[in-house]
Order: sequence, then C-alpha cells, then structure tokens
Amino acid sequence: MSRIPIDIDLSPKLTSASIVLVVAMLLLGVVFLFSVATVDEGDRGVLKEQGAVTGEIMEPGWHVVLPLVQSVEHVEVRPRTYTMSGDVFEGDVDEEDAVAFRSADQQQVGADITVRYRVVEDGVDTFHSDWNTISQYENRLLRPETIDTVAREASALNATEANSDEGRELLSEIIAESLREQSPNYLVIESVQVRDIIFAPSYEDALEDVEIAQQEAEAERTRAQGEADAERIRAEGEADALREVQDAIEQENLALEQIRAYDEGTVYVTDGGTPVILSPDQNAGSTQNEDDEITANSTND
Repeated sequence: MSRIPIDIDLSPKLTSASIVLVVAMLLLGVVFLFSVATVDEGDRGVLKEQGAVTGEIMEPGWHVVLPLVQSVEHVEVRPRTYTMSGDVFEGDVDEEDAVAFRSADQQQVGADITVRYRVVEDGVDTFHSDWNTISQYENRLLRPETIDTVAREASALNATEANSDEGRELLSEIIAESLREQSPNYLVIESVQVRDIIFAPSYEDALEDVEIAQQEAEAERTRAQGEADAERIRAEGEADALREVQDAIEQENLALEQIRAYDEGTVYVTDGGTPVILSPDQNAGSTQNEDDEITANSTND
C-alpha cells in the first residue's frame, strides 16, 4: 500500500505569529516610553499620581513611572530673571513694559526693572502645588507686587533723584525687600536692579536744556577764572619787575655814593660788608686822634 504525501502549508500560521510578535513589541515599546520620565539638569521633577502631587522630588536623570497613573512635572531650579522694560526686545513681555509712576515733582516716569530669583530645590513640590508653573508666579505675584511697590515708594522721589545712582539703588532695595516679604520661603529673591529711568520726551528736552546751560555756565566760569589767573600772574610779574628796577636803582645810587665818597673822603667797610662813608671832617678827626695816640705812646716810652 503506497503512502500519499500530505503537503501542509504553515505560512499563514507563521505570518499571524509574526504579526502578533511585532504588535507585542510595539506595545512594549510604547509602554516603556510612557514608563520612563527624564529630568534634565537644572530641573527637579515633581511626581504626581492621578493628578495629585505626591511630595516626591526627582533628581536629574531617568525615572520609571506607572503609565496613565503617574506623571512628572518639571520645575526649573536655576536662577531666573524677569525683566520689565521700555524696550520691547529686552523685557519678558513683547511690548513696552516699563513700570510707570508719577514722581514727587509730578513727572510721568518709567523704570526698567530686572528681578533675579530662584526656586529652592526641596520646595519644588510645594511651589508646583501653589503656582503650578513659573509663569503663574511671575504674573500673579512678582509682577503686580513690583508695580505696586514702585507706585507706592517711588512717588516720594523727584524725577532727578530717582534717576541718580543713589535713587535707583534705594528703589531696588525697597522692591527686593517687598518681594521677599510677599514670596513664600521656597522662593529666593536674589536681587532687584532698577536698570534705567525713562522720562517723558518733554521732560528729557527740559533736562537737556538745563544740562547745556550748566555746561555753558561752567565754561564761562572756567574762562573767567583763566583770565583772572592770567591777570594775577601779569600783576605779579610787573611787581617783580618793579622790585628788580628799584633794587637796581638802589644799587646804582649806592655806587654813585661810593664814588663820591672816594673823591671826598675815606670809605670804611664793616665786618658785615656794609660800606660806611665818612665825611672829610670825620676822616680828618679820626686821623688826628690816631696821631695823638702815636705821640703819647712815644712819650711814655
């Protein structure tokens, strides 16, 4: 009895198994992607479970979470800056954003201000619970508190006082202190800088006119002082020249007296070098006295 060969085609079964395997691998890949959370350097991760903050803070690196149950919110802990500026290219708002206030001398003034702050690493979970995002804190507390503080405190300064180094430094310290008092302890206000004070165009023109007038007055004072110094130097030079002429005349008169003395009598010079002029009579008397002394000495001998 002969055997009848049986030809069984297994290709459909292999094809189905391959499809199932591929699908399973894809599902595993998707699950893996949703199970791994990456926290970048400079950030901290806040673990949430079914939308609620668990209190667990994740360091930078890879972390495994339960897909569809757990999620990770990222909070930056590096120092950040928030700038309000009249220059649309410098501020955090895409428009002129200088903090406006009215000075004590009733001038409309704007201030360019930069606040530097950071979130404390072990407080990122509470920060996220309270503010959700960085921008929420900036828009709900940092920005309005800065504007209110400037409007309240800067109004005590004149426009020129606010624009001085001392005025900007004082205003910066006041804003920083106010923000520190209002911000929670998981937020650190590192510094506040009032970078510039912006005046209305009419006031800037008036300041420029005053500055020009001051410069012209200073130039006039410098010119007048120079002329006065030149006049003083000229007067001192004339006085010195006059004294030299007088000294020369006195020396010439003395020389004439000496010549006359040589003609009329004898000139004696003292130890100090000052010549003493004796008249002929005085000279004769002095010579007679010397002769008498010589005769007396001879008699005694």
